[in-house]
Amino acid sequence: MFRIFLLGVFVASILTVSSPAIGHTVFKKELTKKYSKTRVSCELCHVKGKPKDERNEFGELFFKKMKDQDLTKQWEAFGENAEAKSKFEKETMLPAFVKVLDEVKTMKNKEDITYDSLLAEAKLPGLKVKKPGAKSTDDDDEDDDDKGKDSAKKEDKDK
Repeated sequence: MFRIFLLGVFVASILTVSSPAIGHTVFKKELTKKYSKTRVSCELCHVKGKPKDERNEFGELFFKKMKDQDLTKQWEAFGENAEAKSKFEKETMLPAFVKVLDEVKTMKNKEDITYDSLLAEAKLPGLKVKKPGAKSTDDDDEDDDDKGKDSAKKEDKDK
């Protein structure tokens, strides 16, 4: 009985300490589409092994430009309505992401290289050059839970 109590305390502490965010695979899929020779993982924006609210240099650029739009909050407000979430992703989130991507890819990193070049050459964390004959879908990596699911139904951690 005491073990069950400890397990409950542990789970409660995890839930209250962690600050979850929603991962929008729609962003990842758009990057995969634009940079078709690369595989994109969550580590493109997030620091591997750290909470998803901890972003790398590239992820911070997006976060700073998108945080005031409250897209995640709006997306979450649709609750379990997958159709509404999907529509919101396509009509609101994706255009906002593409606009910020167009801005960010012209920017340069600390080494004075444009992010467009780094993306195209898979020279950022979370990017790998696709092997010849690899699938063009997002389901070729292990870092998220979108395998075979509608993007509006899945909730991995992100922006």
